[in-house]
Amino acid sequence: MKTFLFFALVALFINLTESAPLSSSECPAEKIDQIGECLKDLVSTVEKITRWVDQEYKFDKEEKKEFREKCLETQKCFSSVKTSCPDFPEAVTNELDVMCSRFNFIIEKFTDCVPKLNNLTEIECVNEVFGPKSLKKTSNEKCDSLKEHRVCARKEVENACGDKMGKVLEENFDVELKMHKC
Repeated sequence: MKTFLFFALVALFINLTESAPLSSSECPAEKIDQIGECLKDLVSTVEKITRWVDQEYKFDKEEKKEFREKCLETQKCFSSVKTSCPDFPEAVTNELDVMCSRFNFIIEKFTDCVPKLNNLTEIECVNEVFGPKSLKKTSNEKCDSLKEHRVCARKEVENACGDKMGKVLEENFDVELKMHKC
């Protein structure tokens, strides 16, 4: 699970940077420059998550608050660019919203289960939905994957972490299905 989280973050970062417009006649130069600032915020957020993974998934209360604030700052930064740049890909802000939601879910509600999943070799469904290759999927593909792997991912989580965590995961599936407009 630790490797999965790291590669998921790297894949998201690459997707966001590849999707962002580098120049556009419809996007003012200062907003194109602002994309770099947004990416710095994103890098800082990714570094924070990576540090958390290295600490065996233990964020204290202040670190959780800092992570949430950093995610919000990054979301606001990209929203500001999007407002001024009509051709700015909606996928960038949508993916960032999903990432922030997912990691808030992990550090708040799912934090006790993650290390248990990290010790397992067979979590195919969880990895299919939350692993690095899930970030390269289109929104429609993500919807299909969430729907297809919902039951087996819940079973994997219940086997590792108990029925309560299975229910918590199920609730997160509902949130992500809505965020992807499935």
